[in-house]
Amino acid sequence: MTTSVRAATFADRRCIFEWMAMSDATAEMMGPPKYPDFPVPSYEEFLADYDDEAFSASGDFRIFVIQSDGVGIGAISYWRNGNAAEIDLWIGGKEHWGHGHGPKAMEEIAGILSEIGGIDALIIRPSARNVRAIAAYRKAGFLPYDAKRGGLPAWCTETGFDYEDAVVLVRYLCEASCAPPIDPH
Repeated sequence: MTTSVRAATFADRRCIFEWMAMSDATAEMMGPPKYPDFPVPSYEEFLADYDDEAFSASGDFRIFVIQSDGVGIGAISYWRNGNAAEIDLWIGGKEHWGHGHGPKAMEEIAGILSEIGGIDALIIRPSARNVRAIAAYRKAGFLPYDAKRGGLPAWCTETGFDYEDAVVLVRYLCEASCAPPIDPH
């Protein structure tokens, strides 16, 4: 099974929305009863969040389709701000869970951002309730943010959280000199 990402197009919008907001995996990411603090968006709200910039060929906010053997199964996006980029990811059906698609897609996005340059760290801010996602992010090299280590702009740790119990996970892309090493245990 081969996992890859490709830039999303406007033609992918409805499908990406359905993977996020209408699949059997949705309740594990958003909406009541587990996530009353993060309701499932309407299609109009999705379009407002994932506007034209997300589907452009370049820019600070981009979305990609995650593919398994060439077939779309989910989406991953990044938003660059300063020297950090926030990642968001969802797999659009439980039948695609447990195959390593998320960590592989994150690795590809890390490669894309490394090539663009200027990004020292990737962050992802899931709910602490989403234990399965956190385990996948850790497989992709993301670790809980340690304020003693630093290296992140304030927006990463202080504002814009989707969940009231969000945890900040970080993966540093820069040379070892940009931040002291984190003990993975």
